[in-house]
Amino acid sequence: MLIEDPGLARHLSGRELAQATAVAIAPLMRVAPGTRRFLVNEPWTHGHLGLLVLDGLIARHVTVGQIAATEFLGPGDILAPWVSPREHAEPLHVRWEVLAPSRLASLDEQFGRRIGPWPQIPAALLDRAAQRADAQVLQAALRQARRVEDRVLLALWHFAGRWGHVGPEGRTVSLPKITGETLARVIGARRQSVSTALGQLVQRGAIERHADGSLTVPSEPPQLRPVQREAIVTEAPVVARRATDQHW
Repeated sequence: MLIEDPGLARHLSGRELAQATAVAIAPLMRVAPGTRRFLVNEPWTHGHLGLLVLDGLIARHVTVGQIAATEFLGPGDILAPWVSPREHAEPLHVRWEVLAPSRLASLDEQFGRRIGPWPQIPAALLDRAAQRADAQVLQAALRQARRVEDRVLLALWHFAGRWGHVGPEGRTVSLPKITGETLARVIGARRQSVSTALGQLVQRGAIERHADGSLTVPSEPPQLRPVQREAIVTEAPVVARRATDQHW
């Protein structure tokens, strides 16, 4: 595990690191693209620390009544699909979709016992959970941007910073099977507005689209216009529906 994800052992060194690396072994799950349940509510999940994404891309689609939103999870993220959402006034439905072939480390109860002598490792896992929460806050914040173009650019910059790589032209990231409809759920806009915004960003050189489907965005944070709360104009929420969409 610590070889696959060295960040979990960043506070270990020398003999401690060697010992922990030898015993921090977790079962590997390989999941193909498509909708998945991840064995939700199975007995073996009791005492489980979660599923750690080693590579790939997964979407968590949440629907509340007629409103839909989507969260992306990639390498370094931890998910626990067996944890039931809290009760809401409106029925809340969660659907997991694997967007690219993914590998997940199953941090089961045995794994938790094996890493017991090194509390730095579970502390690092808690950090990952906090980072995911921060990402969700950013996603909520970017929806306050008045222009859909700004929302799209900030979302792509965020994804590129998490899962992309830095090159001379900026941050490049590959988001396979991400449709305009899916991105619309992320930023709280309509699919057509997202498609238009993407075209405008490419046209003015704010992002670069490559033949393999990857995107390059500037390394520096986007310079967005300040939010004028008294004049915020937001689009109607994305309505959950079954529809086909072109990948962008």
